[in-house]
Amino acid sequence: MLRANRLLLQRSCLFSFSFNDEKANLHLDLLLTIRLHETYTNISYNLHVLILSVSDSPEDATSRTAVIAFTATLSKETRHFPGQTVIFNNVKLNEGNCYDSSTGRFRAHFRGLYIFSVTIRKGTGTHIHLLIMKDDVEIGRIFSGTSSFDSGSVTVVTVMEKGQVTYVKETYSETETMLGDHWAHFTGLLHIRYK
Repeated sequence: MLRANRLLLQRSCLFSFSFNDEKANLHLDLLLTIRLHETYTNISYNLHVLILSVSDSPEDATSRTAVIAFTATLSKETRHFPGQTVIFNNVKLNEGNCYDSSTGRFRAHFRGLYIFSVTIRKGTGTHIHLLIMKDDVEIGRIFSGTSSFDSGSVTVVTVMEKGQVTYVKETYSETETMLGDHWAHFTGLLHIRYK
């Protein structure tokens, strides 16, 4: 890439010295690095301006860029019964404090488009059937079964209103064992905040 950029700069008559000169090549590398930094700085600034342009006021722009994201795992093997909420007890990330590790529930602080993902891993001799719920409505299903230590995962995108909750619950008619040791994950984030 640097070689292509050198040729481009040479053709644009920015340099009048020989490119075979080691000192000139180092100087050119420095100039290219500066140009790349300026380009990235401009992109960052333009993105910031774009974010500000979709809001009604500077205060609103600040709140619109608030980060809402969480990841929680199961720290140990757990058995779940039909209808029971799976409590992912080990919180790895909880920006915005929307996930409650004592209940296993995520509560939306803002209306918007959210992304949720669940990955599970079963123990031996069981099948795992789980649902991702938004309030009392199913928005996704996860199955892990047939062979020992099988994994299952699902990712869903959904619109949530402020105050709605999302959680994972057991749905099968038998008690099921899910591996812990951080093999099971529940992750979510606010992708786009709506007014």
